[in-house]
Order: sequence, then structure tokens, then C-alpha cells
Amino acid sequence: MADILVIDDQDRTLALCRRVMPEHDWLGPDRCWADAERRLSAGATPDLVLLDLHFDLPADQLLGLPADADPRTLRDAQRRQGAEILGALRRRWPDLPVVLMTARGERLDRMAEEHRAEEYTYFLDDEELDARSLRAQVEGILQARRGRDQDGPIYWGRGLPMRRIRQRLGVLARGRLPVLLGGPTGTGKSLIARHFVHARSGRKGRFVSVDLSTVPKDLVAAQLFGAVRGAYTGSVTDRKGAFEEADGGTLFLDEIGNLGEDVQRMLLAVLQERVVTRLGDTREIPVDVKLVVATHEDLGARVREERFRADLYMRLNPAAAVALPSLRERRDDIAPLVRFVVDRLGREAHLVELVAEYRRRQGLDAPDPAGCLAAALGEQLPDERPGRQVLLLPPRSVELLVEHPWPGNLRELAMTIENAATLTLAEALEAGRLPGMGGPAARADLLQVRPKLLRDLLAATAPAEVDPTPDFMTEDGFWTRILVQPASDTRLLSQDIERQVYEELFFRTEGDFAAMAELLLADPEGAIRVRNRFNALGLRATHLRLLLD
Repeated sequence: MADILVIDDQDRTLALCRRVMPEHDWLGPDRCWADAERRLSAGATPDLVLLDLHFDLPADQLLGLPADADPRTLRDAQRRQGAEILGALRRRWPDLPVVLMTARGERLDRMAEEHRAEEYTYFLDDEELDARSLRAQVEGILQARRGRDQDGPIYWGRGLPMRRIRQRLGVLARGRLPVLLGGPTGTGKSLIARHFVHARSGRKGRFVSVDLSTVPKDLVAAQLFGAVRGAYTGSVTDRKGAFEEADGGTLFLDEIGNLGEDVQRMLLAVLQERVVTRLGDTREIPVDVKLVVATHEDLGARVREERFRADLYMRLNPAAAVALPSLRERRDDIAPLVRFVVDRLGREAHLVELVAEYRRRQGLDAPDPAGCLAAALGEQLPDERPGRQVLLLPPRSVELLVEHPWPGNLRELAMTIENAATLTLAEALEAGRLPGMGGPAARADLLQVRPKLLRDLLAATAPAEVDPTPDFMTEDGFWTRILVQPASDTRLLSQDIERQVYEELFFRTEGDFAAMAELLLADPEGAIRVRNRFNALGLRATHLRLLLD
């Protein structure tokens, strides 16, 4: 059961929803933005909002309408009032899921993308179809919000985008079509293929993984399809290929863009006919494989450049491709990801041994095998628990992690935290016990991960600098560094660049929006405009203030 708010000047949507989804608590309808804002400001935050686009309201109830509006401007404001309300929702409640609705044929795709509406739907004046469509969208969003935070070594987090990815992959895992995973290197594509897609495919066969970037080009065909003795130089016995090994199971092909033209043609034939022929043989061997492929490249662009076969690309099911976000796009997940990584590190034998040795020297209980290590972030100290060693990351250490560009994404984060944990434990063993220290330092179950240690570890993986950074302020303005990462379109690219600038200014000015307005607009009175844009970019002042020393 969920609390769902309807913002609409008519009763039809609410009546339809109560009839077809009676298991939920329906709020509203709130007839205008003022009504919805009062409800939300009072703390009644729903799980989901259904928002109409067109509002037949008088001028004094419309959001964003100039006082001297003419009749044509009034009609336009009524027709697009839902977009104004959605923008206001995003500024105040950036993570609240919204479904945008209309029955008048307006284009909702650009509007929904601009304001990050989770879904949009068109009413067709067919109550049965409308009810079915709306119910599917509502349940899809609610299921994603209820999704688990983690699956084995995969941390999905609490953000709705990653939970929607989890939900979508759960559906794709059960079908016969291939799954195409995109996204930057290090975002966990192989983990998701093995521990999520294969685990939910219902297949009893093996999971077989081939990293095509590590296989010599002249051996790729034999690696995938097998070979008989004498098929190529050095082939002294018959061998199965990856497709045969994965029969009845899942085959994961990483960096699919590395395939040469000949192997692309052979792979297409296997996907079409569901049989494989070993090199040097004529016998066809039936195979039943769930194929998962991954790439950090834009395969669509490679097709347009004629460097990847268009027919193979279509066979890889690009319409259902899933793009995993970079770690920079998951900044709110960094703190829980650190806790998640540390918890899993507590099961690694070499770290368990270090913890055991340290705790023995300190006269503490033996480590708990189920909870050897834990992480505490910020200034709040956790309670002491028998058998647990806590790595304490002070605010500055957390700030360093959040500020880092993470070019290696999740893989780099895991390696950084493992190195930090190992070195912190090793330094503590070298230092020995320091008696007579009062305060929190007297608790031997706490070990601080020093900011300097983290800074040194992160510097080793930071992108190489092309030239020194100039002084922040100059006579003409200010300088800042920007990490430019490819995006699906120029608007998203611009938003990411703008978000980095606003974050940098927030830290430089210690959260002073008037000072930010002075730098951006040469007008400290523009603080409200800067704050509104700051919120619209999905940034949270309350979260970032925690990272200020």
C-alpha cells in the first residue's frame, strides 16, 4: 500500500485510480499548486504524484503567470500548468516520483525529460485502456522504490534510477532475448550479469564470462565457437567454445565492440540459428544460451561509422539496452557504498587476519567473522560492539570521496577503500598501543582513516593534469576544472557541467548563495535565482553542508 497524491483540477483521474487500485491510499485531488504545496510543506510526503498537464483555472490560481497576462498568455499558462507545477516540485522535492498525464495530445517526452518526471502517460478516452496503462506505470514505480538495496556484491542504493534499472533487468533476465549493458568502465556490468541477470534467468546451466578485450584477435573465434584439432596453428585437440560451455546457462561477452568483422558475422549466425559450428568442422551443435553483452562504447555510433554490423546490433536488442550510471552520477550513494564495501571487505581473509592481530594486541575480543569490519562516516561515533572493528572516516575524508571524479567508477572506489582499510590497519599495528589518550581515541575499536591517506590514494588515480590550474579568481571571473564525460545528448552534458560548477562554488563560498550569485550574476541579490537553479540541478544544500569542515 502506498500514499499517492493526485494533482488535477478534475475528478476523473482520482475516481479511476480509486476504482482500479483500491489497495493504495489516494490523496487529493489538489486543484492547484498552492493546495499541493500546503500539503507537502506540512510533511505529508507521498510515495508518488500523478500530475495533470492542463488546468482550467483562473489567473490567480495559476503558477508562473504574469499579473498583466493577456487572454492568449492565460490559455498557454493553463495548457502548460502541469509543467510549471512539475518544475516547482523538482525544486523543493527533487526525488519525489512524478507521473505526468494528459488527454490533449501535447508532447510530453521532452517535458518529462527536462523536469525528470519518472513516467508520462496519455489518456485515450478508453477507460479500460487508461486504467491498465496507469496501473502498470504506478506499480512499476512503486516496485522499484520497494526494491532491495543490494543483491550479493551489487549495491543498488536507494536512488530511484538504480532501482528502476534493477527492476528492468529483472524482467529482461527472464526472457530469451539478449541483454545489452552499457555505461562507463568499472560500473559493475560483469557483477550484474553474473549475480543478477544469470541468477534470475531461471537457467540451470553455467555462467561463462569472456572479456573480449583480453583475447588475441586471431583466437576470438575459437574462444567463442570452439575448434577441432588442426583448425589453426597450435590446435592439438578438440575444444569447446564459450557457447557450448554456457549451453543451458548464461554467456557474458564483455567489450563486445572489440569483435572483428568476421567474428561479428559468425556471432550473428549463431544468434539467428541457435547452433554453433566449431572452427574446422561442419557439424552444427544446438546451443541454448542467455546472452549478456557489455560495452563502454556507443555501439549505435559504431554502426553509423560502419565499424559494427547493423544487423548484429539489432540482434543484441538495443531497444532494451540498460545504461549503468557513472559513480559521479551516484554521489548520494557514495557514503552507503563505502559502508557496503567495508562490510564485504570484512570477509576477506587478509583483512580478517589484520583485524585479528590488531585486536589481539589491543586486548580486545576476537573479531566477529560475520561483522569483522564496519565503517562510520562523519562525526557521530557508533556504539562499541563485541568483535567489531570500525573504520572511522571524519568529515574531511568523506568530502574527499564525494569530490573525487572517480574515473574508474565502482571498481576504483572498491580498490581505494580496500587500500585505505589495509594501510590504516597496518599503520595501527606499527604504532602499537598508545596509552593515556583520552576521549574517543581511547577506544581501540575505532581506527581513523586519515584524510591525508585518502588524498594520497586518490591522487594516484586522478586524471593526469594537462596544465596547472590557474588561481581561482581573476580580474575577469573565476577558473574551475570540469570533468567532461560523454552523455546521450548535449543537454544532459551541459547539465552535468553546470552541476559541477555549482558544487565547486558551493564549497568555495561555504554554502553562501549570495556570494555564489555575486560570482555568477555579479549581483548578490540574485541569490534566490541561483538557489532555484541549484535545486533544479538536483543538488542538495543540506547534504553538501555536511561535507563542509
